[in-house]
Amino acid sequence: MASDNENNVVSIWERSDPNADINEMKNFVEAEPPPEARHCTHPSILVNEYHRSITCRHCHAILEPFEYLLRLAKKETRIDWDLRALRAEVKRRREGLDNLKREETNTRARIKTASFRLNDITVAINAASDSLLQLKGCHGKR
Repeated sequence: MASDNENNVVSIWERSDPNADINEMKNFVEAEPPPEARHCTHPSILVNEYHRSITCRHCHAILEPFEYLLRLAKKETRIDWDLRALRAEVKRRREGLDNLKREETNTRARIKTASFRLNDITVAINAASDSLLQLKGCHGKR
């Protein structure tokens, strides 16, 4: 008979949930959301003017209007920040592009100037070479 009573006794150390006694004493318990509602971002809503309610069209969850408007406002604020950051980046990129264009123009001008100098030096070398050959030719005849 003692063996039957031993099977009914649960040891404190064998509990799988240490807060089981606390959970049993709660007056109000939050219900688990349905599995399809857990991951729903409520991308489209249904506004019921008569019942003054907002309902998700995908998971059919009733949304708190203020929370929904607050979420929209925060999303708009994030979009505004992103847009400002993107516009600042576009401005920096345009300035960088303008600097690159200016540098390209200056480089092309330097190449053109260097080409003219190289041409002048080549002409001077050819003239010096011709005069050297003439001097050599004159010395060879004497």
